[in-house]
Amino acid sequence: MKRSSKMNSSKYLHAFLLCAMSIQLQAQVAKGMIADQQHQPLIGATVLELGTQNGVVTNVNGAFELELSSSEALIVISYTGFLSDTIQADVSKPVHIMLKEDSKELDQVVVSASSTFLDDLESKHIEVITEAELTKAACCNLSESFETNASVDVSFTDAISGAKTIRMLGLDGSYVQINRENIPNVRGLSGRYGLGYVPGTWVQSIDVGKGAGTVVNGYESMTGQINVELKKPENSEKLYLNSYANSFGRLELNANHAWDINEKWSSAVLLHSNYFNNELDKNEDGFMDLPKSKQINVMNRYKFQGDKLVSQIGLNLMRDEKAGGQLGFDFGDDFGASSQYGFVNNTTRLELFGKTGLLFQHKPYKGWGFIYSGVYQDIDAGFGRDGYEGEETTLYGNIIFQNIIGNSFHQYKTGASILYDNFNEVYADSAFSRKEIVPGFYYEYSYLPSDKFSLLLGARADFHNLYGTYFTPRIHSRYQLSPNTTIRAAIGRGYRTPNAIVENSNVLVSSRQLVVRESPDPEVSWNMGGSLVTAIPLGSKKLNLIADYFYTTFENQLIYDMDQNSSQLAVYNLDGRSFANSFQIEGNYQFNDFLSVKSAYKFYDVKATFDGELRQVPYTSRDRFFLNTSYATKYDKWEADATLQWSGSKRLPNTTDKPVEFQRAASSPDFFLVNAQISRGFRWGNIYLGSENLLNFTQDDPIIDSENPFSNDFDASVVWAPIAGRMVYAGFRYKIKR
Repeated sequence: MKRSSKMNSSKYLHAFLLCAMSIQLQAQVAKGMIADQQHQPLIGATVLELGTQNGVVTNVNGAFELELSSSEALIVISYTGFLSDTIQADVSKPVHIMLKEDSKELDQVVVSASSTFLDDLESKHIEVITEAELTKAACCNLSESFETNASVDVSFTDAISGAKTIRMLGLDGSYVQINRENIPNVRGLSGRYGLGYVPGTWVQSIDVGKGAGTVVNGYESMTGQINVELKKPENSEKLYLNSYANSFGRLELNANHAWDINEKWSSAVLLHSNYFNNELDKNEDGFMDLPKSKQINVMNRYKFQGDKLVSQIGLNLMRDEKAGGQLGFDFGDDFGASSQYGFVNNTTRLELFGKTGLLFQHKPYKGWGFIYSGVYQDIDAGFGRDGYEGEETTLYGNIIFQNIIGNSFHQYKTGASILYDNFNEVYADSAFSRKEIVPGFYYEYSYLPSDKFSLLLGARADFHNLYGTYFTPRIHSRYQLSPNTTIRAAIGRGYRTPNAIVENSNVLVSSRQLVVRESPDPEVSWNMGGSLVTAIPLGSKKLNLIADYFYTTFENQLIYDMDQNSSQLAVYNLDGRSFANSFQIEGNYQFNDFLSVKSAYKFYDVKATFDGELRQVPYTSRDRFFLNTSYATKYDKWEADATLQWSGSKRLPNTTDKPVEFQRAASSPDFFLVNAQISRGFRWGNIYLGSENLLNFTQDDPIIDSENPFSNDFDASVVWAPIAGRMVYAGFRYKIKR
């Protein structure tokens, strides 16, 4: 018996030592992604352990994994046309390294990189849209940055304001958390027009995540997260100029300037301005198809890079003015006294933001971070005879600590945040105000035992001064079935406070009366789903396929009911079911070094309970199809892109209680939209020429009773397709590199 016990003990000790050795060996693996300064992955970059022949090259997504002889090893990264870099190995977590271009060699090489890609290292389903992808379209602002992307749908909201909205997973963009460099950005009173406040020329890359996001960024992500990375002071061009003009008469000028103050400080100034003063009325209904507009938007940011401390601070000031409605209405006119129907929206926005990080040089997995922002926004608007005034003050702070538990297999982030919102709104003869103070704390654990599997568990508790405690659990997992196939699954809860007036500004350009039947409760949802990513050999290349399915269900939702009475917008809390099924399959194929094609099919089943009846949500196509073709000659001297989008039929609000001549169909027809662009590259930049809505498809008679805008039947909100028709644009981009 004693011998048996000793043998068992020896066996267990042997197994323990083998396990410990295995963990130690597995821990000596460095992995990450290599990219250029514009966040584009570098395919085929060499990653070599210094002083050895041990090395690998990056894959199609710029990712690598290198087994090291020692965790103290140095890694050398090299790529033709770029300056090599040597870094200390970090086996605790994936690293993201951006190489700088070698100006001496750049003119002699071709850099081949994907302009969009899925982040292979993330447990979450995140697609990265790089600057190269954004330049395939006009991309004047964030609302126009998704024209060549299948995951985000963009459409106009009405026939007067010119506002654009996005949809993800079949639901309105208000359920998507939109951050700028992980700081809450498009939300609150900027929820409807805020996409137009982020100039496209400021954007370095966009991360599009489907499903509930990380708890580190808060509780408001319900169907997805969009994080916009702006151009950084330390690696942006010395000078970047962009000029744009289109056939409607819109003019735009952008100028970015970045410079090094000294070895540790760098700065950048980003400037955007646009002007449109034409009265466009292609359908001859007496109303401007697009409002007159002018905007000035400037940002100044600074970054400090020390050995132990990294910090940045920025200031953004914007003034945006719009004037629309009937022909002849102009900037400065009094909408309340004018005999014409006028639309006005004047917005002033001021934001101070920053980040500070404390680094531990000998413990790269450990660190402190603090993110903060303060926003003041003032809106002075008018819709016909009704005025709207809105004022918002928002303060946000988030302190983050990250570390490991024992080894790099177990990583965590924890911290605390606070959100302060003060809203004051006046619409017509009603006043609305509320003050929200929401402190909270969170914990997020990552289990990374190998490159094949990862698990992300997160939870946060927030204590709302008006609505009590929010508990937000979220889970993300990833498993690599084979070198070419990866599956992901996720589930999470989300909360948000709705803003009934701003989020329905499209309905305000009508005779509908806003009827709020009860005090709005916070919206609460669950989102669950996953994706399958695979590559199938096809000829000499691979066909990349992405299929995903997500289901969103609401515990509570604020319902905007336009069906009960065509003269009212009834607002009430959900009493019944509300859900959205979203399925998408996307494929992309690189035929050769010059031609690539990607296409996608999307199916949405989105329903909610309206007045006791479960019905399809208006303005949502059940079926959509997307096709994009890109062609580029050697050295990207010439580039051409074309995008086709097909939208299936959409349910429209009920108008059967109107006079027969003002009634609309129960659903819209399907339609096609085509956008195209061609550009010519030079050493100093490029020139481009393009067209949106190339087929010139427009919605007939978009405004109900346009001849009597102050009548009870007037309605400019029943819009399901473009109003203005074909638009042609041209411009140039000029760059001086550092």
